[in-house]
Amino acid sequence: MSALAGLISTSITDCGTDLVERVVFGTGDAVEIASALESLVRRSLGTQIEAAMFYEASVGCVAGLLLHNGSKVVVKAYQPRWSDEFLRGVQRAQGALASSGFPCPRPVSGPVHLLGGHALIEAYLADPGQRTITQAMLSVSAAGLATQINLCRGLDGSGLRPHPMDADRDGLYPIPHSPVFDFEATAAGAEWIDQLAQAAKTVRDDHVATPVIAHCDWSARNVRMNETGLLAVYDWDSLSNAAEVVAVGQAAATWSAVDGSKIAPSANEIATYVALYEEARGARFGTAERVVAGAAALYALAYTARCEHAIDPAEAVHRRARPRLTTERDALLELADLMAD
Repeated sequence: MSALAGLISTSITDCGTDLVERVVFGTGDAVEIASALESLVRRSLGTQIEAAMFYEASVGCVAGLLLHNGSKVVVKAYQPRWSDEFLRGVQRAQGALASSGFPCPRPVSGPVHLLGGHALIEAYLADPGQRTITQAMLSVSAAGLATQINLCRGLDGSGLRPHPMDADRDGLYPIPHSPVFDFEATAAGAEWIDQLAQAAKTVRDDHVATPVIAHCDWSARNVRMNETGLLAVYDWDSLSNAAEVVAVGQAAATWSAVDGSKIAPSANEIATYVALYEEARGARFGTAERVVAGAAALYALAYTARCEHAIDPAEAVHRRARPRLTTERDALLELADLMAD
């Protein structure tokens, strides 16, 4: 077994399931997956894998590789619903951001076919490490998102909408981002979450605006920063052609989220984030736009709560979103009142 196959096998064992691999690659066989990745590198880059640095499975599967020519790359393999057209849109915007000096990985190749879906190859951007989240980073996160959106104004956003994680207009939720979350099988007891999600989605989706290209998972899981600025931003398949206030509301609800983080921001903290974003962009949102930002934040928390319920209905471990929903739901639908001058 190659070192890459060993990493894949260990990841599957640690996760306790190969569900993600079977969706992404059509197989949970570590040797077969490693062989496909090795073939992809030879075919796309004309070189061999020297060593495997890391492998992770979440929404998709990601492998960090040291190549025989001395370069380091990351291969990102996607579920089949991440289309070729969408991934090309991602690479156009990501490439423009990298060229501008924004701290993101540089696209190298792709999208290319890989077993049942598509893959992208990007240059390895060393992870500076997750800092302890502090309140001072709130303004850094908000200003960083404003910079990202501003740098993408005028770029071709075709292909980025709908995003693979968008729900249908008539549906409540998208297909969950990972197959470990089975919403249908765990519907009992989640009705109150679904009601809040529906109320928020109705307000959010009724908003009509010229879309912007925005990173729509602007959380600390993907955004590395300190108290003075952004250090590195990952997960660029979260780009979407979305209403600006929707992207901001989602970010306000999730900006501090890291694996194991305790609780989501309060409505007042979300209002502060939106205000700091307005300051960074140099213009305030209108009252109606602030209402939409609050609805987007509420929907993001409801989706997270629904994921929590799917794997932990008794709230024994996963309690980031559900406690906030019980106390902040009305305030989030009235966010404009919290931000009244």
